[in-house]
Amino acid sequence: MLLFRISATLILLGGLAACSENSSQRTTSSAAGAPLDTAAVRKAAQEYRVHYNTPVSLDSTDFYYQPISVVPLDQASRSRFLSSNEYGEYEADDRSSIEGTCYNVLFFQKSTLQEHALFEHGRFVVTAIDTDSKPDVRWPYLFYTVIKADTNADSEQNEKDASALFVSDRSGRQLRQLTPNGTRLANRIILSKTNILLVEVQPDSNGNRAFTHADGTYWLRFDLANLSVPPTRQPTPALSGALHQQMLERQSRSAQ
Repeated sequence: MLLFRISATLILLGGLAACSENSSQRTTSSAAGAPLDTAAVRKAAQEYRVHYNTPVSLDSTDFYYQPISVVPLDQASRSRFLSSNEYGEYEADDRSSIEGTCYNVLFFQKSTLQEHALFEHGRFVVTAIDTDSKPDVRWPYLFYTVIKADTNADSEQNEKDASALFVSDRSGRQLRQLTPNGTRLANRIILSKTNILLVEVQPDSNGNRAFTHADGTYWLRFDLANLSVPPTRQPTPALSGALHQQMLERQSRSAQ
């Protein structure tokens, strides 16, 4: 995946129409509203361009989407990190691969000329769209894995940064963030023949801006029938504390 180092460039290239992102989940970075460095903008315009990737039809709905990415002018950097999945009308192939770094997604209505952007800015990086296997019941959602910021301050937005699970309806509306900021999305599963979505997240437990095996993970349980309801952490903090104490007692005995 092309790593994009100039946040001002993403803002310049991402000046697309407003979306329905949940206002309580929007980025609050102080840099978001800062004036752009005009020299950096001119440099970005000389080095990068917007790329409109191959559209992907959304099964029997009246919509299709088109990932939007940033690519350098002097080379083609193709990446397959983003692809159509079982919800789409065709399997992932060259038509659904992405060139460059995806920073927004356009949605188009098939029966009209209406179009809109998923995000109202270009600061995020979308690394996956709806990549899980098709559940037993077709849920009216699209899921996205999103890197919202350069959380480890290495001037890149990539898999080393925190990532969040977002969801929208299948027209690209009603966008909301499901998992908390400051965590890395590790896994998600839909339990067969249920309304249960289980999501594994990894916190930065020691606050060192890195996600490692030492940080551990925990799971969140969502109700697919009503994703507006906050998730339940599993196990509960009380049970987690009891299990941690059991682990300490077990390991202290084995060390004797």
